[in-house]
Amino acid sequence: MRIPDEILTECHAHGVETYPEESCGFIVGDLDDSESLETVYPMRNIMNKLHKEDPHQFPRTALEGYMIDPGEHIKLERYLKKIGKKIKVIYHSHPDVGAYFSEKDKEDALWNGNARYPGIYFLVCATNQGEPGNAIIANFNAKRSDFDITKIPAKIYTPSWKVLGGTFGISGILPSLDFIHEWQNGKRDLEYGYFRFVSPRQVKNLQQQLAFRHQARHALAFSSGKSALLELLSYLKNSGSLTKLYLASDIKLNTKALQSIGISAKSLKSNDLQSAKNLSVSGENVILISLNNLKKFLIENSEWFLKLSESRIPIIVYEEGDCLLLEKNSQFKLHNIISYWIKDLLINYSQEVHSGIKGGIILSDNDRHMAELLELRKRRGSVLSARNAAIFCKQLASNQGLFKNNQKNSPIISPVHSIKHEKGVIKKLCEWENACEGLLFPSGMSAIMALMTLLRKNDKPRVIIIGLLYSDTYSLLMDSGISSKFETIFLGVNELDLLPEVLTHNTSLVFTESLTNPLCEVPDLEQIGKLANAKGVPFLVDNTLASPINCQPINWGADYVIHSTTKYLSGKNDHAGGVVLSKNKKKSKALIDFQKNWGLMISNLEAKILRQSLFNFEERMQRFNKNNLSIANFLEANPAVDRVYYAYSPNKFSSSIAPKFLSGSGGVVSFVLKNDTEENLSKFYDGGFKTILKAPSLGSDKTLVCPYSMLTHYHDSDDELNEINLPRHLIRIASGSEKNIKPIINDLYLALKRTTK
Repeated sequence: MRIPDEILTECHAHGVETYPEESCGFIVGDLDDSESLETVYPMRNIMNKLHKEDPHQFPRTALEGYMIDPGEHIKLERYLKKIGKKIKVIYHSHPDVGAYFSEKDKEDALWNGNARYPGIYFLVCATNQGEPGNAIIANFNAKRSDFDITKIPAKIYTPSWKVLGGTFGISGILPSLDFIHEWQNGKRDLEYGYFRFVSPRQVKNLQQQLAFRHQARHALAFSSGKSALLELLSYLKNSGSLTKLYLASDIKLNTKALQSIGISAKSLKSNDLQSAKNLSVSGENVILISLNNLKKFLIENSEWFLKLSESRIPIIVYEEGDCLLLEKNSQFKLHNIISYWIKDLLINYSQEVHSGIKGGIILSDNDRHMAELLELRKRRGSVLSARNAAIFCKQLASNQGLFKNNQKNSPIISPVHSIKHEKGVIKKLCEWENACEGLLFPSGMSAIMALMTLLRKNDKPRVIIIGLLYSDTYSLLMDSGISSKFETIFLGVNELDLLPEVLTHNTSLVFTESLTNPLCEVPDLEQIGKLANAKGVPFLVDNTLASPINCQPINWGADYVIHSTTKYLSGKNDHAGGVVLSKNKKKSKALIDFQKNWGLMISNLEAKILRQSLFNFEERMQRFNKNNLSIANFLEANPAVDRVYYAYSPNKFSSSIAPKFLSGSGGVVSFVLKNDTEENLSKFYDGGFKTILKAPSLGSDKTLVCPYSMLTHYHDSDDELNEINLPRHLIRIASGSEKNIKPIINDLYLALKRTTK
């Protein structure tokens, strides 16, 4: 059996995390695929507990041996049975003694001379002085009544400055302040970065392949064809390039989706086409064509299309379902006739594992518009899953047909297991949050965008924001072209006495975060909820930083709760998604319709990964809470630190109410150095860390650090930063769920020591 590199790396990392004690756990794969190894499930080593209770029977401690918690083992077996998986490998680490299958390991793996766990392999990973070493795989050979041993040589394991999270990593390493300056000033492109800002390599590859196949200069991938179309139309309308939309379609395009972005389409009959001249004199017109027999329509009306092109009237072609690949010698080359060609991407396989894999693409030669659409996609979050993109690329490479279903009797199948994964996630989140309904989205920002677009009404233009918002949410809220229609009122968490005055009849929503990022302020959710509920104004809470384990905003009056599932709920930096949870099933129907109309569904594959991650989420979150407090207390006591921001900080306005709304402090703590200069920040950040990664994300199982303001408010003036009380050289620590926090504290101690020299 071959252990995939990313799986082996996770097992080694677990050994480093628990060093000098032994780690242990399982590697899981598909039930029906003998070679499948997909997920690492770290387990609790209970040797210390057993030794303490009965040192005679259990003379070893966790420093010298391991025993997997039987309760966790049974719980995992039940879960795996439900999702069609099974344990393939049992792994553990050997601290400072090398990788070998010891006599005790053999004893534990045998029963009366036979394999105790038939078909199970054993992986032993060496951890040398807290660093990963070599490894071995042991497999019982019944003919020899002994174990066959396969050696895995040690590799040089250094933290990557490129990608965080493995094959489908969602963020990138930022190695130095100079690196950040170069990027922010346009002197460097990020090869890897946070997944909404820098497309994963799988998505980049897909975009490049499709652009080449269609001889287009640009290709931009979205979560679906519908989301691609509606984001394009929204962009054209808000940029002033669209005042009237003419629609030639025999495919049902939902008018509610168009109405949600303020567009009403005029029908354009294929047998009664208006002249290009009449269209051009009436303003900024756009033609949208979505027909079953598109190729025939293009050929029959070639002269009309040429005239439209000469008049520079934008033409959008949307292919829903089976897609037409442009032929190389076609007279309708993209750059000559069609302004934007939008395609559904889908795989029509009957195999459960791949059916229902969807996406969307916009193809265009318009440099400026496509660059601005890319920025729009960053803010609004309708991203294509890297996992979906990888499968699309594989299909393109094998020429098996990415778009067309040649078997008429083989409809697109919605996989049973994928539906179960999504329902399983929603059920668990609703239990934790006391919600009645939930919807999963491609990203956290797409979840926020959907709610904002649905709830903001022209007759109720006021939006009230309480506390410092996550920077991406603020950017979405203040989007030019959309925000001009609305009035946004900003209140600090200590200014709630002003809320009754500004919460008027023309307010469309009140929005806050249960724990703000990055200053970790806690708003009085009860007071806000009572006032908003009394006025009938929707109350939205982003609960990402607090997590559903630490806070349940619906209990305090929230109508909708939002999470970026990419963060704590996932915990491995390899998943993209978001969720909206609601307390009222009747009100959630409008959101369900919106999601369907916009095609903002989470990838089946992402739902699967998320469900697996939730298995040990509660236990991980308790470690996040514990580690966060340990880091915060250390920083507060360190003389090199000036100010510390965390939920329970005694120096914060909201600290007195934090215990009321939070059962744990979450995983974020921010601080400012005593000598608050960029030079000193550089000493801290650039000097390097052994156990902490330099990355702009949070909720990771590994502790992360970033110079927050330099990433999110780089171009803001000092006055602008002072207005929101955000220090320019603020450092944010996103604590991980490591079981041993001592190496993290030591890393911070050495980094802070550099700032005092």
